[in-house]
Formats: sequence, C-alpha cells, structure tokens
Amino acid sequence: MIEVFHAIQIPQDEDRPLYKVTIEDLAGMQAAVGGYIEILDLGPLVASLVVHEEGKLERKPINRRATLLFWLLFPSIRHHDVIVGDVLIVGHPDKDGNTTDAPANVIKLLFETKSYKAEFQTYDDANKFNGNRMRFEDYFVAINYALGKAESWSAVQRVRVVAAGD
Repeated sequence: MIEVFHAIQIPQDEDRPLYKVTIEDLAGMQAAVGGYIEILDLGPLVASLVVHEEGKLERKPINRRATLLFWLLFPSIRHHDVIVGDVLIVGHPDKDGNTTDAPANVIKLLFETKSYKAEFQTYDDANKFNGNRMRFEDYFVAINYALGKAESWSAVQRVRVVAAGD
C-alpha cells in the first residue's frame, strides 16, 4: 500500500529542473516515471530511486543526472549501467513497506544548498577526505567533476560531493 508522500522528480531532460512532487498512489508513481516501477536503494543517502522498470527495453533516453548520482554512490557500476527516463527520489520504506517522503537531508542538499565541493579519499589515508577550492553551483556538475578527477587519479579510493559551506 502506498500512502501519500513527497518525492523529488529528476527529469531526463536536463533543460528541466528538479522539482518536488506529491505522489498519492501507485498510479501516480507509475505516471511520474512513465511505466511500471522498480526501486533502487541509494544506500548512503538513506533514500531510494524509483525508475521505469522497462525503460531500457523501451529505449528511453539516459537520465544523466540520475546516472551520475548512482555512479557517485556505487563506484562498481560506473560505466557499466545507466539510469533512463524520468525518475523519483523517495525515502526508504517504513516498517510496513510503505514508501516515505524524500529525506530532508536530500531535499536540503538538492534545493537549499548554494554551492558544492568534491572531496576525495585516497588509499594512503582511508579516514580522511580532501578537497580543493573548486566550488560548483550545481550538484550534478560537481558530481561530474568529482567522477572525472577520481578516474584520472589512481590514488583515489572514494569520492563524495558535499555542501561547500562557504
């Protein structure tokens, strides 16, 4: 059973901004992604990604922003899989299996943060993230930068994008 919940829509079309949406039922979820749904765990964000289950079979266009987010969180799938079509970010299911609101920390990160920075963890210091002075106004531009740097630096073990806070 799906209760009314609030989600973040990531349109496949990058000319369209992210926006908050209220979903009332399964049909609303399916309408938001364009078909049958599949839920992907976004682990570190304590959130889930709702995608069109048959989107790849239907040859939906790649959702670059959702793909970059997925690649940031799950390095093992970088360049091996993509996310297609319009997607939703929602919260993890509650104890009864109901979909929950997109987490407040994710809403804050995507809608209220003014600038972002990339941070890198190297193999020689697994307890520390380091960054540089680069700042980005767009979260997904910051992810693209971070992933590019991570691929070119062999010493990078993990990468993250966080609020710059300055």
